[in-house]
Amino acid sequence: AEPRGSSRLIRVDEEGKIHHHKHFAKEILSLIDRSHIVFNESKVVNARLNVTRKKGDEVEMMILDLGDNLQKNCSDAKLKVMVREEDAQCRAMYSVRGAKFRVVNVIGPWIEDEYSNGNGTEVVVECEVQDEATVASLLDSVGTVPIPPYLNREAEISDVSAYNNVFASGEGSVAAPTAGLHFTDKLMAEIGNENISFLTLHVGAGTFKPVITENAREHEMHGENFAVNVGEIQRIIECLQVGKRIIVVGTTSCRTLESLYWCGVKTIAQKSSLKTGAAAQENAMELTQDEWRSLTDSSEVAAIDALQAVIQGKDPSEYVHGRTSLMIAPGYDFKVVENLITNFHAPDSTLMLLVSAFLGSSDKVRKVYHEAQDLGYRFLSYGDACFFSRPKRGD
Repeated sequence: AEPRGSSRLIRVDEEGKIHHHKHFAKEILSLIDRSHIVFNESKVVNARLNVTRKKGDEVEMMILDLGDNLQKNCSDAKLKVMVREEDAQCRAMYSVRGAKFRVVNVIGPWIEDEYSNGNGTEVVVECEVQDEATVASLLDSVGTVPIPPYLNREAEISDVSAYNNVFASGEGSVAAPTAGLHFTDKLMAEIGNENISFLTLHVGAGTFKPVITENAREHEMHGENFAVNVGEIQRIIECLQVGKRIIVVGTTSCRTLESLYWCGVKTIAQKSSLKTGAAAQENAMELTQDEWRSLTDSSEVAAIDALQAVIQGKDPSEYVHGRTSLMIAPGYDFKVVENLITNFHAPDSTLMLLVSAFLGSSDKVRKVYHEAQDLGYRFLSYGDACFFSRPKRGD
């Protein structure tokens, strides 16, 4: 919404009642009073490139997931990208302003939703540049803001700020954590630093990949890197201990906190089985798509205990790093997150699956979305906002 913060807001409380608010920035403070707000502060990189094929015509190349490549020299990096052509071949060469990208592996088709610019091919490329530029500096110079493909337009100068949160810090995302776009500098100051925690999950382009399998669980969930300051995790633990309401901004923040819970469960299990050392710690901080199912047993681990296990023995200034492919879909039992501010999502997305799980049923989501649509709410990244609370236990 323009200006920032002027979006409308639909609220679904823990009783399931639906409320409508005309102006996010003017009305949200009363709704989040006496709460602790968790934001994803990852900043978007210039991840979309218009590259030239060998025969001279241009084609879109989109970075799908930067992983740990951003600060590497280009010559040392292998990038997972989408080329907007359905017949991309191994050893194909693409170039843009002196940089060359050579396909070294073809992974397979890249399917996007019907509102995008068409499908493509997911490939791995190596990069050749004349100097020792890092991937970050290369993308900054030759890339553009990766606005969502369903907008069907080229990025504009205004998107540099409009497609980043006012608090964004630390590049790494190829898609914005857009729930935070509703928050202005003034609003952040009014909430107060004492009521805010930041975490980082670098959003991958897989967030735009529609679920096309008949069984949603068969959809291959994308992996994303996260990093969270130990001191911030401790503050969240303290909120849980005293019963202060925690409100999570964005599905990416939600996935991160839920992933941290399961990483803590893995850490506790490893210690009980006497598995220690660097390799065990690294394994504990990597979560696969449905791994949570095998970690669920009769001896329930409390959220406080799981998060404490993640940071045990670490200094508050340190960070915990990990990678998650956690897929949250109906049937998932949330362990940390009870309140979520998010946008309206595409119906065939993994984000919609998360919202359906959060509200407890697909029927509830359909009711909320149909009501919002009838009232003219704007959907998707630059649209209006939702504030959902988990249904009361037993409802």
